[in-house]
Amino acid sequence: MEKLFDPSKSYMSCEKNIKTYLRSLSDSQLKIFFETLEYTPFPTLLMKEYKKRFKKVGS
Repeated sequence: MEKLFDPSKSYMSCEKNIKTYLRSLSDSQLKIFFETLEYTPFPTLLMKEYKKRFKKVGS
């Protein structure tokens, strides 16, 4: 598997690309990332994507 957080990878170097990457994750992958939130290099973006995808109906 390709190293996702390799500093030499340009696709992870800006906020737009990180958002695109988070949107491309499956629900199960996003949940795993969210469970280990403190270990991610982009916790705020991860929280926003998680809340957007799993918000409660009627909220």
